[in-house]
Amino acid sequence: MKEFHRSYFTTVLFLLIFLIQSSYVHGQSAIDTSGLDMKTKRSGLDSTVTYTSRDSTVFSLKKRTLLLKGDAEITLKKQKLNAESIEVDFNESIVKAQGKKDSMQRKIGYPQFNDNGEEFTGETILFNLETRKGTITFGESKADEGGFYYGSKVKKSSDNTLFIENGCYTTCTKPHPHFYFGASKMKVVTDDRVFLDNISFVVEDVPIITLPIGVYVPNKSGRTSGLLFNIPYVSTVDGIVAQNLGYFWAISDYVDAQFTADLFSKTGYLLRNVWRYAVQDKVNGNVSIEFGNRRIDAQSEYVNSWRLTGAHQQTLNPQSRITASFNVATSSYINRYASTLNERLTQSLFSNAGYSSSFDNGTTLGIDIASTQNIVTKEYSVNPNITYNIPTFFPLKGSISSNSWMSDIGVSYFVRGAFSHNSVRSISANDPGNPLLKDTVFSTRNTSVIRHNPSISISPKFGYFSITPSISYSENWYFRSLTRTMNPTDSSIIESTETSVSPLRETQFQASLGIGTRLFGLIKPRIFGINAFRHTFSPTISLSYVPEYSAQSSDNIKVYRDLRQNRDIEYSRFELDGGRSAMKGSTFINFGLSNRFEAKIQQQDSADKNIDLLQLDISGSYAVSLDSMRWSAITMAFRTPSIGSFNVNGNAGFTLYDEEANQFGTMTPINALLIERGKGPARLTYASINISTQLASGSMSFDNNDTDSNVQENWAAAADRFSVRTIAERDDVDYFGERGIGGGPLQFPWSASTSVTYYYGEPIKGMISRRFDARADIDIRVTSTWNIRSSCSYDFINSMLVAPSISLIKDLDCWELSANWYPTGFNQGFIIRFAAKASQLRDLQLIKRTLPAYR
Repeated sequence: MKEFHRSYFTTVLFLLIFLIQSSYVHGQSAIDTSGLDMKTKRSGLDSTVTYTSRDSTVFSLKKRTLLLKGDAEITLKKQKLNAESIEVDFNESIVKAQGKKDSMQRKIGYPQFNDNGEEFTGETILFNLETRKGTITFGESKADEGGFYYGSKVKKSSDNTLFIENGCYTTCTKPHPHFYFGASKMKVVTDDRVFLDNISFVVEDVPIITLPIGVYVPNKSGRTSGLLFNIPYVSTVDGIVAQNLGYFWAISDYVDAQFTADLFSKTGYLLRNVWRYAVQDKVNGNVSIEFGNRRIDAQSEYVNSWRLTGAHQQTLNPQSRITASFNVATSSYINRYASTLNERLTQSLFSNAGYSSSFDNGTTLGIDIASTQNIVTKEYSVNPNITYNIPTFFPLKGSISSNSWMSDIGVSYFVRGAFSHNSVRSISANDPGNPLLKDTVFSTRNTSVIRHNPSISISPKFGYFSITPSISYSENWYFRSLTRTMNPTDSSIIESTETSVSPLRETQFQASLGIGTRLFGLIKPRIFGINAFRHTFSPTISLSYVPEYSAQSSDNIKVYRDLRQNRDIEYSRFELDGGRSAMKGSTFINFGLSNRFEAKIQQQDSADKNIDLLQLDISGSYAVSLDSMRWSAITMAFRTPSIGSFNVNGNAGFTLYDEEANQFGTMTPINALLIERGKGPARLTYASINISTQLASGSMSFDNNDTDSNVQENWAAAADRFSVRTIAERDDVDYFGERGIGGGPLQFPWSASTSVTYYYGEPIKGMISRRFDARADIDIRVTSTWNIRSSCSYDFINSMLVAPSISLIKDLDCWELSANWYPTGFNQGFIIRFAAKASQLRDLQLIKRTLPAYR
């Protein structure tokens, strides 16, 4: 943009005299830019005024006025004005902007004024560049938190104050808003509040509610203090219910608080206090305290309930952070205030706090404490832990050739110190003479252990085979040991413990070796557009070994004599702290057979397309160390990734052993293979299959729409929103279809997802269970504003519907009407909701419901 400074003032004068003599400066193309430094005492301006126009620029030296026409724009400091016509009086520092009528007698080029981020639009704008005051005829301004302010006349008296005559506020984006809050007089103080006199709530130009008093509401961006209100509703059990009534307190930029109450006219109340804090992205958290006094119904007794919850997150540095959360409550709180089924079924509450840090070498350190509270049994546990982890590193890499398999040997290490404090409930006889009289006793149990888990991993390849050896070693440190004996007098168990300062070691070792390869089969039929079939066969076999852990192989396993059963009982001397139980050694051979079938389909003008047809996996194991029934169950899983729009997957299990009735007449497996008895290779124990699909139609089209209406909508979309709003008359709607172009195809967009599942189970011969059900979810868009949604499941075995629901949703542009109906089940009932879409008006709603949780 060209700008003429004071040093060129003489040249500019001669140029302007020449232009004035020519009356106007015309041009077929836009005049790019022109400017004038008006630092004179007479104008009072102390900044450069820059301007542009498309059609003409007229400057009068004598009158000191400037007239711009055609997409005119003028800028001063942080103020910017756009309009079809702008007139500037430099003597008085006055700017007047307005639009003009086009060939269709519609006004275009309405003034748009931006004053340091504040945007105003109107029919005529009159503004003083020096005092920054002005008036706007039939004005409009955007609100900070969304929506618009309108007024027949808007007066800007200072940098942050507007006076609006016949003003209104709305969040509707239509040129003619469907609803608004109107007032005969409004005063808007930016980032402070809005004063309204004779406020009305108007829908489709019809006043619904009018308050003949003056009120004010906050008008601050971000968080602001103020009252919280929600529309009450009527419940059969609770009476009149008013929820979330209270006050929000914006204490500072870092802390706020919320005090709310839920009031139930028949059954009680709930008080809630929530505190939140946040400091940039370093610290944030919240604390919630709730207390209530409520009864289940009008005939029950009142019970006090409370809950304390909170969370905290703090970043100490890029590598360290602290996190915490807690949730403590009484069982009566869950029973009386939980509104969903999952909340009502809650039995345990969890809390935790932790510190984590990572170091430049990749190692990590963690310190945490976790707590669990059972609100039913009153039991609880507190578990502090400290962990340190060294990620996998390759100690030989760089020391030997990179081609050697030894360079891929990886080593990692993990250590964890854990302590647990538990309060455990037990039931004991209070009176030996009356065994039916029981008493609840709580006892304390503490455990501690340090667990070490080093690991070595390697995956060498030899030719076409991949070998995966694994060696696992773990070591646990305890600080007390248990001695257990039996009292020969009454056969009671006598336990004694002995503590130790130095750690008592418990070790565990296991190893495995896996071998795998991949085989390919290829057929090229080149028929029906199929160029090739490929079968990928990936067999794997592994050997795993776990040594025996018993009194014969380890001093950590002790033995005491059970005099009642007359046999020796093995136990771990670290049993109180979670030590390993005695076990026999085991050796397993595991196998897996993975099959993948693919097809290559010929395409007309591109490369062949690969399609996955079937994935089939079979697995099982053989226990070498067992003396009977060494074969495990054989499992099979399959899926078909691509069969049109359908997905099919399933699994099955087979047993290789026969069954016979025991002494109680129950069928039990025996050590005899079915194939040895001529009953086939295996028997099916379970099988399931699932078929699902997702279908959808194309986009909606109404070919029989009214032509005039389409033209009007297209023009409205292209025209300026404010220009459309200034049209006095509404759209001429063709209610009776007299101007229609006739019928045409009518399409409704829809989507549906369905699934069918069948399960057959026979773990023991003759003990059969079946499940056969289907589920469907449907969404139909009846018109551009009406949606119907439905979901349900059907149990074919019991011939019954499961959890059906039907929803009807009406899009009312800036409002939404929804109706949800649940015909059967736990939530049988309906809920109807009519509410504004805008988040700042989320409490503007009407709700009618009969759901059980709200009755």
